[in-house]
Amino acid sequence: MQTQFEDINEPYELVLHLLSLSYLYGDFAIPYHFMNVSSQAYLSVKKGDIEALHQFASRNWIDFDLLSEEKQTELEQIYDKISNQYGEQLKIELAPLPLEFLTELGERALKFGKFRDAHSAFKASGDLEKRVNQFIVEATQILNSKDLTSGEMGDEALDGKLSQAAEFVFQAVKLKNPFGNQFQKLGPQLHYEDAEAARKYGKYIEQSLFKEIIDFTIQFLIDDRSIDSKITNALSIGKLRRAFLKQLATRFSGGADRFKSFTENYRQAVEKLKEAKTEKDFLEVQKILLGRGTGDNEYYQFLQELSLEHPVSALLVNTQMTQENKPFIAPTILKSGASLLEFLELA
Repeated sequence: MQTQFEDINEPYELVLHLLSLSYLYGDFAIPYHFMNVSSQAYLSVKKGDIEALHQFASRNWIDFDLLSEEKQTELEQIYDKISNQYGEQLKIELAPLPLEFLTELGERALKFGKFRDAHSAFKASGDLEKRVNQFIVEATQILNSKDLTSGEMGDEALDGKLSQAAEFVFQAVKLKNPFGNQFQKLGPQLHYEDAEAARKYGKYIEQSLFKEIIDFTIQFLIDDRSIDSKITNALSIGKLRRAFLKQLATRFSGGADRFKSFTENYRQAVEKLKEAKTEKDFLEVQKILLGRGTGDNEYYQFLQELSLEHPVSALLVNTQMTQENKPFIAPTILKSGASLLEFLELA
């Protein structure tokens, strides 16, 4: 294949090259323009206007010299595959692109964690709902399996299975709505705007209702009623609920290391809160929780950033007042004296 778009003078050939680049990176931008019959890229191909298509290629091309030998070989293989499988169809009609190609592009984007591109590709192929449901089915099959429900599985094996289920749920949620789960908004909204949800959750905490707190937290993280109902219904055993929540919270925090860092900060913040005496001590609690200060160290900034980096944190903290009536974010301590993190066994 050609490494310089200026050397390609056949519109159809340039289309193959551009689609190959799109597939290499799991990027939907190029297919989007080729399937939009009003776009300049589509019209350029239909008119055979190679100069206009060159302009489009200049904005979407890559420097082939920056690719490793392995990636260069992979790109050549992708080009051959697209040319062989879809070449004749593309000559006849560019839009819509072959459904199989779009589905494969969606899978490619998923592999790279590019959920917006995957969402667009599966939506264009008509497979979005089917693919989301596949993830949910795979998750519920794990959660309903006899290995888990028998209670005979060791803790390490159990965590491994639940981690797989949490990954399926995470991908279903992100694929279905890649623009959702804006926890930097959802966290503060729960604390300061949604009075009914805050009242309900506050009651669960006041009465130390384990199952209700777990279910509420799972629903908050998933942020999709149709998905969370299927998942919570599959969690028939209390131990599984708690262990699954930990895996889901870990996934939404970006992995085990990041979640561990959060839980360690949380523990330290609990100790600081218990020992706090001065104004400075109380305000220091929120810095310990986040692991740093914020722009002007206002309490709502700490909550926003905590909620964004570790979404489960929005359910484990509350707003308190210092001796001088200045609000700050603090870990939630139950009447028993245990922190909510300890109570839910998430550490």
